[in-house]
Amino acid sequence: MLISTTICAVRHTPWTLAVALMLVSCSGLNTLTPAMLNEAERKWNADKPASYGMVVSMEGDRVEKEEFDVEVVRGMVTTLRRNGELVKLNNAEDYSMDGLFTLIHNEMDLAKDPVNKFGAPAGYTAYLMARFDSGSGRLLHYRRAVGGINNSIDIEVLRFEKRLEPGK
Repeated sequence: MLISTTICAVRHTPWTLAVALMLVSCSGLNTLTPAMLNEAERKWNADKPASYGMVVSMEGDRVEKEEFDVEVVRGMVTTLRRNGELVKLNNAEDYSMDGLFTLIHNEMDLAKDPVNKFGAPAGYTAYLMARFDSGSGRLLHYRRAVGGINNSIDIEVLRFEKRLEPGK
């Protein structure tokens, strides 16, 4: 398990360090690095299925818990349900696996300035943690926690199934 040195760069109090270490060790997630994200995305792009279904859970301090059921056919989102209700397909690609990779890249950019981008008090940082499938590179779980403020997000892929191409 990797522990980022950025965890220790935040206000040195026993409680801050203890909470950060607990988040990493108890979650089964690793501290996210650009190299880790790029390697996972490289694996995903090398052999991603054209069609698949997945269920994604999203929740956080500022977001109600929601579950998204996503169907992708030939690389395009064809059906999106939020908490069982059909959703219009505007920006539906954001909920595909490719969209989740884009979201995490954006989160990494925002985490460079947690005070202005996430509302963290001065001297605090954002902790980005993730777990990817070792074979396919697809996202399994992503979590962002921001020191000194309640501004977390938790994204977990609950189910992922490759689909056969229509007509095959």
